[in-house]
Amino acid sequence: MRVSLAAAFVLAVSLVANPALALKRVPYPEVRVVALPAFDGDVALADMRKRFADAVAAQNLAAVTILVSPKFEWTAAGGLVDEFDAKRGAEHNFKVAFGFRAPGRDADGTTDIGPQWELLAFFATDPVLTQEKGSPLVCGTTTAKVEDMGALDAAFNRIDEENDLSEWVYFVGELELTAKPGAGASVAKVSSLALPIVDLHPSAKEGSSALVTPTHFELLLPNGKAGWAPVERARPLFVDRLCFAKLGNEWKIAAYEQAE
Repeated sequence: MRVSLAAAFVLAVSLVANPALALKRVPYPEVRVVALPAFDGDVALADMRKRFADAVAAQNLAAVTILVSPKFEWTAAGGLVDEFDAKRGAEHNFKVAFGFRAPGRDADGTTDIGPQWELLAFFATDPVLTQEKGSPLVCGTTTAKVEDMGALDAAFNRIDEENDLSEWVYFVGELELTAKPGAGASVAKVSSLALPIVDLHPSAKEGSSALVTPTHFELLLPNGKAGWAPVERARPLFVDRLCFAKLGNEWKIAAYEQAE
């Protein structure tokens, strides 16, 4: 499934190290998710994203920035990031966001994070686009959202002593968790839930710097028990999104929403 491939990419780049193994394996409030409606499709948006993908593949920054909306916003956790500089304009903020320019500079150059061509390539070709009701934005890659943020906050407080270490994934369709990675007795069947990761399989060897891509997650259930699920069935709950909006008759890159 294309959705699974997108999820596997995001998880592979974001979960290369062991997750928060210090999480307390105790019961916590159930965190339900609701599916976001898929964007029905638009020929003009498809054409624009094709130009976006071609420009990224050629690493043609000028061709990419032409596609950025003059109203482009860069946010994190729901608010504008500190590096966002409204006075310098959309092109500047886009370049800083993706590592083509350092904050406060007027010229492109070397930065600590970029340039992030691979991330832009993922956003340009991600087949998963959704649109929340009443929003002008069409975004990838999230396909669901937390139904009750209060429940998520309560879950954090219950299991995560640092309150910022845990990684969560979610499932929209029904999924069976097993006692062992890919095998063993059934532990539970879940649907439309977000669950925290407590372990990975295979795990990185202690003292090794080698990159290990997990095939299975051990997930903590609301009842305090844990079970294993394959990586390709999960999507990350906290993930960056690139959003598009129609400006007149043209689609533009309108927002970069970072999870945190």
